[in-house]
Order: sequence, then structure tokens, then C-alpha cells
Amino acid sequence: MRTLVTIKNPELRELTWPEATLQKLKGFTEVDFIPLHEKFTSEDLAERIGEYDACITSWGSPVFTPEVLARATRLKFIGHGAGSVAVIVKEDVFETDITVVSANKVLALSTAECAFSMIFAGAWNLSSLSAGLKQGQWSNNGRDTVLGVTRRIIGLVGYGEISKHVIRMLKPFNVKIWVHSNYCSQEEAKAQGFQLCELNALFEQCDIVSIHNTLTDRTRGMIGTEQLKRLRDGALLVNTARGPVVQEHALLEELRTGRINAMLDVYDREPLSIEHELLKLSNVVCLPHIGGFHGLLKRELCDFIVDELKRFTEEQPLLGHVTLDHYRRLTRK
Repeated sequence: MRTLVTIKNPELRELTWPEATLQKLKGFTEVDFIPLHEKFTSEDLAERIGEYDACITSWGSPVFTPEVLARATRLKFIGHGAGSVAVIVKEDVFETDITVVSANKVLALSTAECAFSMIFAGAWNLSSLSAGLKQGQWSNNGRDTVLGVTRRIIGLVGYGEISKHVIRMLKPFNVKIWVHSNYCSQEEAKAQGFQLCELNALFEQCDIVSIHNTLTDRTRGMIGTEQLKRLRDGALLVNTARGPVVQEHALLEELRTGRINAMLDVYDREPLSIEHELLKLSNVVCLPHIGGFHGLLKRELCDFIVDELKRFTEEQPLLGHVTLDHYRRLTRK
């Protein structure tokens, strides 16, 4: 068996390929890496892919075009050591015998922890209070309060791996959780202890709203003026999903009033321009898309894929298998 690893960024390869992971992979397959630094395109992949039974990819790997798939006569496994596989494969891969897996389960835990942290940081107004202290402002115990999290109503837009982790993390704080999702049953909601609701109702009733939808044609711009104006005064909006899920012009319009607060990790255009208005608003905290940055978890992305490949060779159940139905709900750039 032969495996090709198409990660050309030296920093990413060093981060995601510790020696133990490499030795684990070498224990059951021959391994080749594409050259570091060099440009490696889909055309280059097409030239080489015919020699391999498996391919491991990550951010920056070339796309599996129809030409690549046509030459992938031996290929049975594509493992993506990152999140959405939509950046490297198209729907035509599901017409072949190739099994596609991703490390989204690993990345989802990192993003969930980030969202959880942003919910608490925003609800406790940590950034603003810290900035005020540096300007000589002390708190007034007789007057000042924060939103807080305990016993609040928290709404999650979207129900997937990340949302499931966030719900589990929030439960000890005696919160009420509302979820808007087209893919969750009432039975699942009841079993997990949250309430399914319509999108507008969620924005009306929740103190904190956290966005977790993938970005598809259906979800692009799904949150706009109608929803944002329904937020309560002092409500907190958190977005660790994708910027374009929320209509930016509508978000800016509502934030300018100072009526609501926001914690944002994603934007319409990334990287966010230093001149962007979001960076000038005192009721917004902006982060540079760090949701997947948990050090231990990021280092485990390709290790997870290696374990998946081993399970695949032994015909065991896969943990990160991507089906066509799942693929159609994934984030696209």
C-alpha cells in the first residue's frame, strides 16, 4: 500500500506531522510527501496520483479535479487533515469507489471551545472592562453589572459537531438552550435537553445567540435586519461559523446603535482590513479567525486521519466518514 501526503506548507507540516504520527503511518503503508515550498497543483497531482492507494490532505492541498480522479486508478481513500472537504473534492468523488474522511471531529472541539470562551468573555464584558482599567477606570460595585451566563437563555443557530460540544459545555450553568436547525429531530432535541425553535423566535427570546451554521447557498445571508432587530437590548451575538451567514451591512447597522454586543471570529472578507468599521466599534470584539487554533487538537488532525486510514485498511467503522448528504451541507468558500 502507498500513501501520498499533499501538504506543502513547511509550518503546517511540522505542526501536524509529529514523528510519532509519521512512524504510525509508516507502520502499515509506504509514505511519500510532496516537496516543501514548491508549487504543487492539481495538474501535478494528476501526474502522480496513479501510483497511490491513499492520499492525505490539509489546508492548501490541491483540488481533486475530474482529471485527477480519472488518473486515480488505485486510489481508495482521501483523508483531509482539516475541516470541510469541500475545498479539495467535489461531488463527483462520490460517484467513485473512493472513501472520503475528514478530521472535522477534532477541529470541531477546538472551535466549540473557542465559541464557549467567546460566549463567556462577551457575557462578562472582559475586553471592555480590561481596556477601561488600563485607562484608570475602576468598577462601581453599587452600579455595574454584566450579562453573565448562568440561567440565561442561549440560542444556537445550526446543530452539528460544534453545537453538540457547546451544549455539553454550557449545561453546568443551568442555562436554557434553544436551537434552530433544519436537520435536528424533536426526539434528538428532547434527548439532549434543548428546545428547537424558528429562527425569528430564537432571536427574540435569547440573551445570547451563537452562530454555528455551515456556509452554503441556503445559509448565506440567512441572518439579516429582520433577525438582528429582534435581539433584546444588551444581547450578545457570537459568530465562529462563517462571516457571510450574517449580512454584514445589517450587523453594522445594528451595532452602530450600541444596543447589542458582538464577539466575532469570522468576516465577509478575510483577513479583516485594519480600516474596517467593525474594529472601530466599542461594542464589538474581533478575533483573527482562531477557532481551530487549540494547540493539542491542531497537532492531532493528521494523527486522526492516520488512525482512520488504519481503520479503513482493517475494514473497521470510520469516525470521520463524509457521505454525499453530509458533503452537501458543508461550508464552501
